[in-house]
Amino acid sequence: MGVDAWLAGRGRVRDVVRQELVRCQLAAHLPDGGGPLRVLDAGCGQGTQAVALGRLGHEVVGLDVSNQLLDEAQRAAAQEPPEVRRRLQFVSGDLLALGAEHAGVYDVVCCHGVVMYLPALEEAVAALCQAARPGGLLSILTRNRAGIALRAGMTGDWSGASGAFDARWYDNRLGIEGARADDPAEVQAVLAGQGATIDAWYGVRLFTDHWDGERPGDDLDRILAVEAEAGRRDPYRAVCALTHTIARR
Repeated sequence: MGVDAWLAGRGRVRDVVRQELVRCQLAAHLPDGGGPLRVLDAGCGQGTQAVALGRLGHEVVGLDVSNQLLDEAQRAAAQEPPEVRRRLQFVSGDLLALGAEHAGVYDVVCCHGVVMYLPALEEAVAALCQAARPGGLLSILTRNRAGIALRAGMTGDWSGASGAFDARWYDNRLGIEGARADDPAEVQAVLAGQGATIDAWYGVRLFTDHWDGERPGDDLDRILAVEAEAGRRDPYRAVCALTHTIARR
């Protein structure tokens, strides 16, 4: 059920804002020059970020547990020029059960919007750190606890908002029950516990998180500009729906 609902939201404002902000925020931290980077996109979904990284010239392994999403990623890759397609590999796998072939070999490890569905933040972060080489970059997108009450209030769900101020678990719009939200400081602390240093953290999707069905219009560029500014500026980034943390192992 979650996969079908996720795919139905592709191309809507919420999806475009998320994908564009994450892409731009990550790109600002990628090293310039020095040849292609080896990238693991753990929980790659339909391959949006993997394809974007491939277009930049990087070698990307996209990993996901959903064969349906991997098929979508392969279809997206097939629309790219041959030189981009050659840089993209999509494989079935669980980030909590990565084999030895993934240990310490990636220059960049991405995990965007997956850890909220896993049992523990610590376990997920440890697995991601283990896949990164020493000095490698980590890009992790998590659900922000402060965003639960904010979204409920913005949709007029006052009883939901009242009960969400101290909530950690929530049922999301994809129909998945018991997803977990984490404070930005918690994510940073867990990364630090794995020996990683924080480069930056951003908020993702503040003003448009409750726009469930809207399609992009002529004002999309203005929406993206405002959402990007909110995502890098206090106090707004602290109450965005998602938190994008970038760290180095």
